[in-house]
Order: sequence, then structure tokens, then C-alpha cells
Amino acid sequence: MTTLTTSDDYVRLLRDLVGFPVSAYELDTPLDLLYGWDSVHLLKLVTAIERESGVRLAVTRVLEAQTLNEIFVLATSA
Repeated sequence: MTTLTTSDDYVRLLRDLVGFPVSAYELDTPLDLLYGWDSVHLLKLVTAIERESGVRLAVTRVLEAQTLNEIFVLATSA
């Protein structure tokens, strides 16, 4: 298990495990404006965060998130 301590760790997780090509500059972009983002990526992201860090995320809170950064904050504050 690894921990998500930096946004660089998070970007690597998004790229390598989720398969979503994103840069750190896009973490605050609204999810509905991220080209190619969809519910499958969200499911992969939640699964990757839980598997890699051991953090359990509340699905309702994840679904309320407006940006990738908001999901990162949920993962790092749990």
C-alpha cells in the first residue's frame, strides 16, 4: 500500500492506474469540463485510491465532488 501525500502522487495514480491523462494544472477543473472524463474513470479512481492507500471513501461524498482535487482532499483527509 502507498499513501497519497502529494498532488504528484495523485496525478501518477490518475495516469498509471486510472488511465486518465491529466496534469496537476487540471486538478481544479470541474469534472464536467475535463475532456474524456466519465463515470468509468470515477469508478476506477475510487477503486485505485482504496486499493493503493487503504483509505475507504464515502461514495456520497465522492459523487458530490466537483473536481479531481476535491476527491484528492477526501482521500487525504480520511
